Amino acid sequence: MKRPETKKLAAVAASAMALAALGTTAHADFPTRPVTMIVPFAAGGGTDITARVLAGPMGEVLGTEVVVRNVAGAGGTIGAAETAMARSDGYTVGLMPVGPMTTQPHLRSLPYGPDSFDYVCLAYSAPSAIVVRHDSPFHTLNDLVEYARANPGELNFAVQAIGSIPHVAGLGLAAETGIDFTFIPYAGDGPSFTAMLDGSVQLFIPHVSFLRTNADQVRSIALLSDERISTAPDLVTAIEQGVDMNYPIWGGLVVPRGTPADVRDALETACEAGVNSTVFTERMESLGTPVVYMGGAEFEAFVRAEFERNGTLLSAAGLMAE
Repeated sequence: MKRPETKKLAAVAASAMALAALGTTAHADFPTRPVTMIVPFAAGGGTDITARVLAGPMGEVLGTEVVVRNVAGAGGTIGAAETAMARSDGYTVGLMPVGPMTTQPHLRSLPYGPDSFDYVCLAYSAPSAIVVRHDSPFHTLNDLVEYARANPGELNFAVQAIGSIPHVAGLGLAAETGIDFTFIPYAGDGPSFTAMLDGSVQLFIPHVSFLRTNADQVRSIALLSDERISTAPDLVTAIEQGVDMNYPIWGGLVVPRGTPADVRDALETACEAGVNSTVFTERMESLGTPVVYMGGAEFEAFVRAEFERNGTLLSAAGLMAE
């Protein structure tokens, strides 16, 4: 029997494909009506907040309203599928995070993949960090690796879900260092944090902003970024410690494949202006989320590289969809 979310994905795909079949044409005067920005998660979360802050300055540049619409469910894949299957005229864009774009298509059969989209821009990219309890004996990534090698399988690693970016990062750490963990899934940072405080797990990987509000109870032993960040310059990266790990939590705008080039250009221009606007940069700073912009071509290459890397790790862990 199909799960409800699988039926919903199938329904989205069928109806949207019928709409897309109507065809598109380029419009030099794009846009002439409001643009819908799909967020694949519920209102109130980080992706939703980012979308609503970005929508305002983007709308000012486009000369029309950008309306955020939440299409939640199935780990973000329902909203991603609806975006992929929408009419490719530029009036439907999606603010898509890393999970629905680079891990979920490996974990289940979905009506979309990297080839289903044209890429507009990367809007943000926030590093994650390996954290331990404040009284942990691990002060560096080396401390952790040496202990794990001497005590294989003893360390418990909290992850927000099997196949989530923190889990993929944990798989990457295991692959890079040749050590083993027991991965235990929890429903988000809060339960993971509680499990670490009571000793059920020894480490987990949250968004770096988590450290700002819990600095008295946790510490970072490795920032999973290619370089240190200005908002927390004392955090040492895994790369500085000799382990090649960079697993950011990112999101960017995509449109259905086949969107006319002039329309994509207009959206990319609006996105760049929105990302660089004072209202957006100040709000992102307050959330501890670095603003990192990429144009469409660079963003597409980045997504494809992330998709391949994450797929390799999930495949090695035996988690790929059949």
